[in-house]
Amino acid sequence: MDTKYENTKINGLSLPYEINSSKEKFNLILFSLGKTVSLLGTYIYSFAISLYILRVTGSGMSFALSILIGTLPRVILSPVAGSLSDRVDKKKLIVILDFLSGTVVLALLTLSFLYGLRIPFIYIATLLLAIISTFFNTCFSAAIPRLVYDHNLVKINSYNRAIDSGSQVLGPILAGLVFGFVSINLFLFINGVSFLLSAISELFINFNLNSSTNQQKPTGNMSMKSIGEDIKEVFAYIKTNKVLCRLIPFSMTFNFLITASLTVIFPFLVINTLKMSSIQYGLIEGAFSVGMLFAAIVIGKLPEKEKKRKDLTRGIIGMGASLIIMGLPGLSFLSGLNTHVVFSLYLIMAVTFAFFLLLVDLPLQVVTQRSIPEHMLGRVMGILAMISSSLMPLGIILAGVTMEIIPAYFLFFITGFYFILSALFMYKSKAMQEY
Repeated sequence: MDTKYENTKINGLSLPYEINSSKEKFNLILFSLGKTVSLLGTYIYSFAISLYILRVTGSGMSFALSILIGTLPRVILSPVAGSLSDRVDKKKLIVILDFLSGTVVLALLTLSFLYGLRIPFIYIATLLLAIISTFFNTCFSAAIPRLVYDHNLVKINSYNRAIDSGSQVLGPILAGLVFGFVSINLFLFINGVSFLLSAISELFINFNLNSSTNQQKPTGNMSMKSIGEDIKEVFAYIKTNKVLCRLIPFSMTFNFLITASLTVIFPFLVINTLKMSSIQYGLIEGAFSVGMLFAAIVIGKLPEKEKKRKDLTRGIIGMGASLIIMGLPGLSFLSGLNTHVVFSLYLIMAVTFAFFLLLVDLPLQVVTQRSIPEHMLGRVMGILAMISSSLMPLGIILAGVTMEIIPAYFLFFITGFYFILSALFMYKSKAMQEY
């Protein structure tokens, strides 16, 4: 076993460098396996079940309802998930939640054998899985800093994002293959077993490798009153944390504008304005995930910089510049460009934008994780998830309304310039000087 006792300083703290590195590697491997199997299973289930609903009902409303059912729990229950994850043993909760996911899918399989795979059964299973996923993701996010020592926090967050992006790319592909060549019942069996195997792998993760010995857990049992008190405590803490006070407003507008730009404005610009095919649009969407996967791997291999402010600034400016370039083909004097040229430009810009997005997102995650006390991490992450998720529907609605007034390409220019100005403002901010 490698047991070096060399010290490194991060944010002025002397920390052990590569203490019990074999344990860290073991944690990283098990974390990656467990998260991949669990997340990939979730994406495959969501995509394959959506295809099944469309094939059986032929109804866009039924399809939209399944998406809504899968989205609402994250908006509503994230603060509850954060409160629970700070009060209980994270390892037990994560294992139980993955076990419950497997149980729900296998229960749906059993009902399918007994009564046939009915749409109401699917809706109930989708709702339960969305609730479980909300608690699972919040708890796992809060547990990440405990799985490795501080100097490897960027690496494990890179792995986490690589798994997210890889699952987004592979999930629909594997779901399409499974849906085309395997019966729905066999698919449900494989999916349910995969969750159970993920739960088993998580049993062997050391969730206290980098845990504080004097951590303070919230006292009292879970109740509506205690959840309300937790929310008040989190907001009171945020007011005292200068870094979070600066990052949260940016993150809120960041998620708001990204959702509006990529979910509504971009597809409208590509398909309606530029008259590109749905296949070309699908490939461009895939390029975003490929770019994030590539960025996560590259950033994870690089040594961590003690100061992240410059990378954050470069990343935000890069995102802003990418959005401005993506709006250019909409200009009237460039409308004569060959579709294949524009398609190639968008492929390059999608990968570039995704790279800069992760260059911003990973340092933000690490700065946030380091600036929050361990005993509050779950609750703060839960509140942040609720805030970011709740603004997404608003971004979609406002983007749709605004496009009736302002050309889609011009909205890209506005968003791009906003990012560039925000980057310069954050770089000069006193709260960010130490980072």
